[in-house]
Amino acid sequence: MTTIEAIEIAERNNIDNAEKELLARAIYGEASDQGDEGMKAVGHVIMNRVKGKDWYGNTITDVVLKDKQFTVFNDQESANYKRMMGATEDDEVYQQALQIAENLILGNLDDNTGGATHYYNPDDASPDWADSPLMTKLNKIGDHTFLLEA
Repeated sequence: MTTIEAIEIAERNNIDNAEKELLARAIYGEASDQGDEGMKAVGHVIMNRVKGKDWYGNTITDVVLKDKQFTVFNDQESANYKRMMGATEDDEVYQQALQIAENLILGNLDDNTGGATHYYNPDDASPDWADSPLMTKLNKIGDHTFLLEA
């Protein structure tokens, strides 16, 4: 994403601290065990959806909270959801997620996914959509496989 695209997204969506925090929590909840590149990759998927198809939503909040899109938000009673929502800046990995979120919003990070709109961990899931002819596998970062929907 270019800086101009990032500014346009930020202006169009009035991205504020609440959206940045939600993006950071999504990154943390989905990829805190995937290292820096894995966390960036999950963040890029979210931002690629924001700038892409309207079906996903037009804001970070719309995309992240869309039903059944990000596993960590599917069960608010899960240990991972509670860990994600309880994270504070005392947690170094959450601090890292906040920094990644800010840099994504500002357009300061190259997309290490190649434009992915989807990802999954093949060790944990076998989503039907992954084998769709509309999906192109792009790469693997950490435990996640990243795909682009045509």
